[in-house]
Order: sequence, then structure tokens, then C-alpha cells
Amino acid sequence: TPQVDPEKQFEKIEQAISEIYNHNSSQLSFEELYRTAYGLVLSKNGPMLYGGVKQVLEAHLQECMHRDILKHVQPTGSRRSVAHCEALLSSVRMLWSEHVTAMLMIKDVLMYVDKVYVKTAQVPTIYEMGMCVFRDQIMLSADRRLNSEVINAAMFVISQERKYATEINRGTLHSVVGMMIELQDPSQLRSLYDVYFEPRLFAETGEHYREVAQARISKLGAPEYGRAAQADLEAEALRTKECLAASSAAGLNRIALDRLISAYARDILAIPAAGLVQMLDHQDIASLSVIYKLYEPLPEALNVLKKGICDHVLSLGKGIQQASAGTTAAGSAAAGSATKAASDASSVAGKTVIALRWVQEILSLYDVFDEILKRAFADNQKIRYDIKDAFIEIINANPRAPELLSLFIDDNLKNGLRRKTEHEIDHTLEQTVLMFRFLKDKDAFEHYYKLHLAKRLLFGRSISDDAEQSLVSKLKVECGSQFTLKLEGMFKDMQLSSDINRELRESGAFSDVGFDMNVSVLTPTFWPTMGPSGASSGGSGESQSKDDAASCGVIIPSTAGISKGVETFSAHYLKYHSGRRLTWQYAMGNADLKVRFGSRTHELNVSTYQMLILLLFADDDGNDDDGDEKEKDGGRGGLTAAQIQEKTHIPKESLARHLQSLACGKYKVLTKHPMSREISPDDVFRFNKAFKSPQYRIRLPVASARSSVETEKEKEVSQATIGRERQYLIEAAVVRIMKTRRQMSHEQLVGEAAEQLSSRFMASPKMIKNGIEKLIDREYLQRSPDDPRLYIYLA
Repeated sequence: TPQVDPEKQFEKIEQAISEIYNHNSSQLSFEELYRTAYGLVLSKNGPMLYGGVKQVLEAHLQECMHRDILKHVQPTGSRRSVAHCEALLSSVRMLWSEHVTAMLMIKDVLMYVDKVYVKTAQVPTIYEMGMCVFRDQIMLSADRRLNSEVINAAMFVISQERKYATEINRGTLHSVVGMMIELQDPSQLRSLYDVYFEPRLFAETGEHYREVAQARISKLGAPEYGRAAQADLEAEALRTKECLAASSAAGLNRIALDRLISAYARDILAIPAAGLVQMLDHQDIASLSVIYKLYEPLPEALNVLKKGICDHVLSLGKGIQQASAGTTAAGSAAAGSATKAASDASSVAGKTVIALRWVQEILSLYDVFDEILKRAFADNQKIRYDIKDAFIEIINANPRAPELLSLFIDDNLKNGLRRKTEHEIDHTLEQTVLMFRFLKDKDAFEHYYKLHLAKRLLFGRSISDDAEQSLVSKLKVECGSQFTLKLEGMFKDMQLSSDINRELRESGAFSDVGFDMNVSVLTPTFWPTMGPSGASSGGSGESQSKDDAASCGVIIPSTAGISKGVETFSAHYLKYHSGRRLTWQYAMGNADLKVRFGSRTHELNVSTYQMLILLLFADDDGNDDDGDEKEKDGGRGGLTAAQIQEKTHIPKESLARHLQSLACGKYKVLTKHPMSREISPDDVFRFNKAFKSPQYRIRLPVASARSSVETEKEKEVSQATIGRERQYLIEAAVVRIMKTRRQMSHEQLVGEAAEQLSSRFMASPKMIKNGIEKLIDREYLQRSPDDPRLYIYLA
């Protein structure tokens, strides 16, 4: 076999590479070239072939760089333009594209070199070697000038697009960036993009957005600033997707957010007349949503946003509270006499309206921010918790909040739910339960709620039994069955009373009475103790016995069959419930009377006390020329307040209120002389035969029987009652804890007791300490002889 000259064989390879670069690859025989390379490797000329190919590539690239690229490099100090920069980038892109295409063909021709020689010599593959040659001869040549110029050109076109929205050739930029990603820096084993381009990109991006933020913050409002920042971020994301490495996306986004948002987080929200407060007040959901999306990725900025929202909530809540100041608080000291209380009735009614408005405005405010939270802030739980804390602070800053919430529920269940759909009713109940959840003194709410519920049930004022039961069920879910035990007992009493009254009617026991009678039999432990006025009496044994005595001492007339009805029911009830005692609470009853005024007849809905007063005038004909007998009854056919009290034994305070409602209210069924709102013992009352009204059925409300804001005196009584109940709860909690632990330190016992009681009210350490002292006095606990701060449970 004749010897083959390796030099001549390599010349074929060299010529073929030249033809490939000249785009004449179609005229080459790749099979013949493969065999040539195969022969060189087989004849141990692999190093000569590998090194020769490298030299050919280096020479070709050097020639191309000087011929096609360097002419686009601008002299130092010259003014740059997008056209010149894109020309340079385009020339580099063209050379890179041709080189990659050529290397793919050369790699196929020299496949046997990669398969045998490269593995044996442990050198880069032909394709990898070609990439390294391009890197060293083009990008990282001796002075690395071209690498810097390419990066400068790329950064310039990006800068021009950012600043002036200049249209650039993104395809060219994308190819050049792809080249730098593929080429590895030999010293750091990272891509040229990571080593040289990305740090410069991040630095210039930060500087650009720093300048942008400074320019905008003094000119734009928060909504406009937010939308501009969002547009910048979207533009960066699109530019990164189309031109840059995907790995740069997170970094660019973070830098833009830091410069645009983090550095000015407070300033943006505090822009005068166009900041966070205005967006919240106008419920600008779109702008708030933009601001939230910008702040949410930045923990510190998000904290600034949360604080701004909560501060505004607190400010609005304070405004609502200030608007009702002096109205929910009962004002100056309440009157000490019934006549003064009567004259203040209209004032109390006005305060009640404003108090109800306070609750409605707080709930409406929560609805507004709940809607903003869901639509603008993606229901962010951290913001929700902070808003909740703000409302807890607002609500509990009002010392009357438990009372006002109960009044609000009472008003809705008596009037407010009329003509509402089932969904609206459920929403109203959910609102009230939500506000109840925010209350710290839930036991105070229970006190007022039981009182108002009792009035609704006894006077038949509730418009929806289903709504009543639904609300109790919601409270049970919120606080447990122990909280609603007495409430459920009240409903049970009313149901049992209804069954008893039905049995009496069916048995005919009331047939001789002459009127329909319904009696409610109440379990004392379930129902709040109410005095003669229908208000809470305080719950102490002494006050309760006085109230019972006052109510039982009322004289029930034998006329009209009332006393007979009382005796009939008592006899029937005690016949089937021996061993029980019935105590009649006349102050808590009501009646419907048909009364003739001249030629007109009206049906009056009155309290039991009002009924007893009106029955004294049952035979009055309204004339003024009566005989001696009527002179004895107050003169000129009337009765004085003192005589009415003597005939009925109605307690004086209640009598004044009821006379005021009959003679000085909207419906004057009695006349009074002298005519004034104050009631004195010598005032004379007569039946008003001339009374007229377009309504057939008329309700004569007693001011004190209405659900209204408590006076200072009533508040003191309620607070005393709540205080006693709290003391019982504290002592019970301490005993439960000590019975389990047997002995505990003072700090541990106070802390655990406060935790157990937190679901009912916020017990202070002083309150718990007083409870512990009382238990020690009653020998439930004792102090350790060795450590006075250690308590021991006594079995």
C-alpha cells in the first residue's frame, strides 16, 4: 500500500474548512473528508490534525474580525448612537452565527477525531475547541476591547429603549446575549454573560430606576406612580424574555422594586392629596391592587403598607367615636327623680339613635375594608390580621361597646330586618357576630343581650323567631354551649308557657274570665332580674326582693276579671306543679284594651301598669260638673298622682313614668293639670274623651321600657352586676386550676386564670389577686409556710 502524505491529507481538510466558511459546503464530499480524517487519526497524526484545525479557525476568525467587525467599533470619546451600536452587534451576531453553523459541519467531518483522539488526549471536542477559539480570538483577544465594546453597545441600546422607548432590534440583542451565555470565561468557569454582562446590566438598571424614582416621586400621585412602576416592571420582564437570560429576570425585578418601591415605600403612600388615604377613602380598587402587587414581594414595604392601612382604619374609627362622643356616654349625672327622668326621655332616645348609628358605621367600615382586602389585596392574611386588630382596638376603646352592640341587635330584631331577604338577614347576623368576636368584654354583652332578649320575648316584639334562634346558634358556635345556656333556657320557657296557655284555653279554664290571657312562666336562673321599670335591677338578693315585693304589692282590681284570671292560672299551674312558687311580675306584662273616646273606639297596647291606671278612669264620663264624690277623687272629676298611687300601689318611680307616657307623650289619652312634662303628687289627671287618632290600634310606649342607652345611674347598677358575676367566674377558674395542679406559684396561677377567662373578659392581675385572697379567707387555698407566693389547694 503506497504511503499517504499527512500534510497533503490535512490540506484537504483545511480546504474543506475554507469552503464551509465560504458557504460552498454543497460541493464537498463529507464522506471523503470523514475518511481522510479517519486515516490521519489511524496513522497517529491526530495531534497534527487537531492542532492544525485550531490554527485554521484562529486565522479565519482573526481575518473576519479585522475585516468585518473592527470597522464598527467607535473611537474612544465619540458620541454613541443606536445605529452604530446595532451595526456592531449585528456584525458580531453575523460572525457568531456563521461560526456556529460552520462548527456544526466541521464537527461532523471530524467525528472520528472526537470519538478516538479527543478521548485519548483528554482535550475539548472539536465543537468546544471552536467555541474557545471564537472566545479567545474575538471576545477575549489581547486587550479585550471588543468584549467591552459589545457590552457597551448592548447596554446603550437597552438604555435608549428604557428612557425613550426607542425601537431596537431585539433579535440581534438576543443572539449576542446567547453568544455570551454559551461562551465560558476560562478563569472563572462561568459564562461571559455572568462574568461581564450581568453585573453591568444590574448596575445600570439600578442607576436608571433610581433616577426615575427621584423624578416621579415629586410629580406623580401614588396611583400614577404605582401604574408607572408596574409598566416598568412589565417592560423589564418582556425585555428579559425576548433579549436577555432568563436567569436575570428575578434579579432585574428585585433591583427595579428596590429602587422604585423600597427606597420610597413611605413617601409613595404619604403623597399629599394622592396617597394611600385618598385611595382607601375613594375605594380605588384598581390603584390599590397595583400598589399591593408592588409592595407584596418586599417584606419591609409590605409592613409599611399594613401600618398605613391600619393607621387609617384607626383614624376613621376615632372619627366615628368622636362624632358620637357625648351621646353614647350618658352625659352628666342622671336625674335622681322620676320626673327628671321623664323630661330626659327625648334626650335618651336621641342618644340611642346615635349609639345605634355608631355600631352601624363601625360595621359598614369593616365591610368597606373587607371588600378592599378581598378585591385589592388578594385577601392577604397578614393584612387581614392587622385590620382585625385595628377594629378590636376601635371597638374596645368605646366602654359602652357591649351595650351598644346588644342595642343594635335588639333594634334589628324588632324593626331592622323587615323587608329584608334571607341573605340580607344572614349578613346582618354575621356582622353582629363578627363585632361580638372583637369584643373583649363578652360577659358584659351577655348581660345586656339577656336583658334585651327578655323584653323582646315577653313583649312579643321580635319579628323573626328564626333570626333569634339563628343568632343564638351563631353565638354558641363562637363561645360554646355554656355561654348560651341561659339564652336557650329563655326560649324553652317561652315554649313551655305557650303549651300551658294552650292547655288552659282548651280546658275552658278561662271561659269565665271574660278576656284572653297569656302568662309566661319564667325560670329565675335563666332570666335577668328586672325592676319595676323593666330595666335591670342589679341582680343582688336585696334589690331583687324589693322589686318582687313592689311588683307583688300592686293592687289588681276585681273589675274586668283580672284578679280572677290571675287566681285561675295560679290554681291550674300549681295543681300540676306542686312544690313550686309563682311570683307575679306585673311590671313585665302588657295588655290590649278597647277604649271608647266619644264616638270613636281605639285598641290600646299598654303595659300592665298603664292598664291599671286607665281602669281607674273606666267610669269617667269626662264632664267637669261632678258631685262631691269626684271632688274627693282629686276635684273636678280627676285623680291626682298621689291618689292613683294609693289606689294601685304602683311604685312611685314607675308611676311617674307611666303617667308621663299616658298624658305627656305622643298619644295623650289622659289630660294633665297643670300641663307640663314633670310629674308631681298634686297633678290632676282626667280621661281625655276628646282624644283622636287616625289609627285604630295604638301602642303607648313607656320611655324607660324601651331599649335605650343606659343613664349613668343604670350603668353603675349594670357595672356592679357584671363585676359580681366576674368575681364568681374568677373564683371558679382559680378553683378549677388549683384542683388540678394542687399547688402553683402566684405568677403561674394569675397567668393561667387570665388565659382561661380571656374568652369572657380581660381579667386584670389585680382582679385575680382579689379573688385568690377571698378564696384564702374561705379556706379553699392557703399560702405555703415556706414560700408566701406559693398557693396550696385545700381539699
